[in-house]
Amino acid sequence: MLRIVPTRSAAQAQSYYSHSDYYTGDQEHPGVWRGKGAERLGLSGIVEKEQFAALCENRDPSSGERITASTRANRTIGYDFNFHAPKSLSVLHALTDDPNLLRAFQESVDATMDLIETDAQTRVRKGYTYQDRTTGELVWARFDHFTARPIGGVPDPHLHSHCFVQNMTFDRAEGQWKAGQFRNLKRDAPFYQAVFHTELTSRLRALGVPLEQTPEGWEVRGFDRATLDKFSRRTKQIEDLAAARGITDPDAKAELGAKTRRGKAEHLSMDELRALWFDRLDSHERAALRPLPPPVKPEPAAGLEPRAALAFACRHLFERRSVVSERELLAETLRAGLGRFTLADAERAVRDSDVLVRELDGRRLATTRAVLVEEEQLIAFARDGRGRCAPLGRGDAVPRRGWLNAGQKAAVRHVLSSPDRVMLIRGAAGTGKTTLMQEAVEAIERAGTRVLTFAPSADASRGVLRKEGFTGADTVARLLVDTELQERARGQVLWIDEAGLLGATAMRGVFTLADRLACRVVLSGDRKQHGSVARGAVLKVLEEQAGLAVAEVKEVQRQKGAYRRAVELLSEGRAAEGFDALDRLGWVREIADADRYTQLAADYVAAVASRKSALVVSPTHAEGAEATGAIRTALKAAGKLGTEERAIATLTRVELTEAERTQANSYRTGDVLQFHQNAKGFALGQRVVVEPGISVPLDQAARFQVFRPSELILAPGDRVRVTKGGKTKDGHKIENGGLFTVSGFTRAGDIRLDNGWIVDRDYGHLSHGYVTTSYASQGKTVDRVLVAQSSRSGAAASREQFYVSASRARQQVTVYTDDKEALREAIGHSADRLSATELVGVEAHREQLRMRARLVRLLNRFRGHRPQPARPDREYREGRA
Repeated sequence: MLRIVPTRSAAQAQSYYSHSDYYTGDQEHPGVWRGKGAERLGLSGIVEKEQFAALCENRDPSSGERITASTRANRTIGYDFNFHAPKSLSVLHALTDDPNLLRAFQESVDATMDLIETDAQTRVRKGYTYQDRTTGELVWARFDHFTARPIGGVPDPHLHSHCFVQNMTFDRAEGQWKAGQFRNLKRDAPFYQAVFHTELTSRLRALGVPLEQTPEGWEVRGFDRATLDKFSRRTKQIEDLAAARGITDPDAKAELGAKTRRGKAEHLSMDELRALWFDRLDSHERAALRPLPPPVKPEPAAGLEPRAALAFACRHLFERRSVVSERELLAETLRAGLGRFTLADAERAVRDSDVLVRELDGRRLATTRAVLVEEEQLIAFARDGRGRCAPLGRGDAVPRRGWLNAGQKAAVRHVLSSPDRVMLIRGAAGTGKTTLMQEAVEAIERAGTRVLTFAPSADASRGVLRKEGFTGADTVARLLVDTELQERARGQVLWIDEAGLLGATAMRGVFTLADRLACRVVLSGDRKQHGSVARGAVLKVLEEQAGLAVAEVKEVQRQKGAYRRAVELLSEGRAAEGFDALDRLGWVREIADADRYTQLAADYVAAVASRKSALVVSPTHAEGAEATGAIRTALKAAGKLGTEERAIATLTRVELTEAERTQANSYRTGDVLQFHQNAKGFALGQRVVVEPGISVPLDQAARFQVFRPSELILAPGDRVRVTKGGKTKDGHKIENGGLFTVSGFTRAGDIRLDNGWIVDRDYGHLSHGYVTTSYASQGKTVDRVLVAQSSRSGAAASREQFYVSASRARQQVTVYTDDKEALREAIGHSADRLSATELVGVEAHREQLRMRARLVRLLNRFRGHRPQPARPDREYREGRA
């Protein structure tokens, strides 16, 4: 693992000199200087405390003079790049004391840091130049450590290095030392981590160390989980504390670890620790821990060859995104190789493949020809269908719903009078898209054409649409596999609501069917809300590339007054202004951790008690779990939950891509495979538990999903959500996303719902139904929304997420956070994804600009004009970017 942690205190930075707060004696090695910048300053060999302290104070250790031009009081002193070995390697090194293992680790750290140094940059802000310049020079010190923080006075083995990089780099272009630009290095941390593990596994293979891939990465073969757990007490301590607090984010866990550090263990030498560690092992485990013999030949490699590893990386990454960074693709390729090849080999594989790489805003991004062709097929179908069809009705017909506003009426006229095969309706949240849909569908069917309605999810189709009168509404997935349904659709209209949630592959399936069945297609949705989980910004691609006319509905109907204006600002992408408007209403509440969820729960219970429909939304499952716990506590106190609680076995979905499901190393013992389609040797609904000796049907990965067992505490009165559709024990169909109330339990322990239905105690696919993610809330409307969004959910915050969360209510939304300013900043980020067509189009546009510039130069030369300096205005700068 690699973590990059900024340090803003000189005193804290100087503690990296020895980390003496928890390491003593031979539990650490002296620090050593590294980097071209260190060489420039005359630093080499062992790190002296005075040298390190001088650099932390921005002084040259030799002359005492200031190094960079300014020394701000609150400047970032440096960055700790800390590298961690897998637990099995830490234990093997600690108990065998083999110097070759340490050397392999150190050399791998140094090789990775050398690569990081070549990418070092500084800001250039002179004149009209705004860019980051690569310098390739850093100053850092590497400190190697062998143990973790002590538990009960005794630390566990933990081989890791802290490479403290000073916030300075030498800019040869300007001939001076300057502060570094570390933003891109932090962004590319997963890539450097993959390089580090490639370097390390390659060296271990050369030593004859047998390796195996695991769901988390890799370990030395022969160490089972039970053995490793004996030496992972600190990790377990942090994991248990994180689980109790609902924390899942790795950075948040690291902060939790820092807050719970224990004191040092000064009295124990490595020999004494080694004796204590050996006492934890049984005889079998001790026999396996012998010094490594000299390798006769390299260990037969687990992992894939370069081309196969790249193919896996592409299948994995491009399942959910159309464009990724080239470095993310390389990192995934290296991880799949597990040290069988180098970074240069991976780069060569990319160059020789159908991967398309383009540079955008100084970053190299990648897509594939297959992804590009898929988008081109969507564009071609929509473009070729323009002006080819007869109108579906009379565009001048008077709407039967006289209360429709001008935008809604215009959208209805657009659908009725359009000659296009594919029609688009873009509508912001709460603008009455469903109402205009009702009007348009009725008019189309009066004119003699049937409309079949669909949505991406069961909740949106069989739930929302059916409640709005579209009794036959179903999922797009059902349409794509049900031949009988397809025949009923022949020659009719396919209307897909919430179309922005549909991925490119599914949309291509819809268009292929529409072509074969001579159907028209209406797509309604909102690009400003959440996009699809699968790859493809479909609505954006069709709007911008296919040249389709779009009917846009803007006037918000769901909210009134100042609340409506706030939602309008959010719908326009003006997140900060919309946030401020909600704050002025007093609806953004900054509350400390100790009281935040308690207040949210009290407000939820009060809303329900006043017979208001209420929805609690959180960007992450972890924060949602905390809110759920507080709500259940409040409901118990109010007497709304029964005293008889039962622990119900549940299954939590593991979000593996299809590519990951084809790899045996993706599974843990105890994982449950459940088939959602009939497969070779397996029936629909069948479950398979992963156990030693059980062969996972990897070739059937497209037909099953993976779940991990967990537990759910239920009491009478609890709200539950169905997380996977199926049937009750008494034969009733329950849809994914369906909400029910528990009325009690049968003698056998099955769950009795308040409508009388019985759910088998082993059904598994249930969760508490109080909190939903913003993604799952899209399309819902309630009286009150309560948004649980603290800084711990910062990674999931976005402009789209906040817009969806805040726009679900008719009457009021309340946002509960621990940091208003941080949240306001976080929602300024957009989760909008680049399409392959856009990425390739950027290069085409640049080529046009280059050709235009060459033509201008030729004309000027022909006319005898001297070239004039470019205008340093905003348009020119953006053009260069």
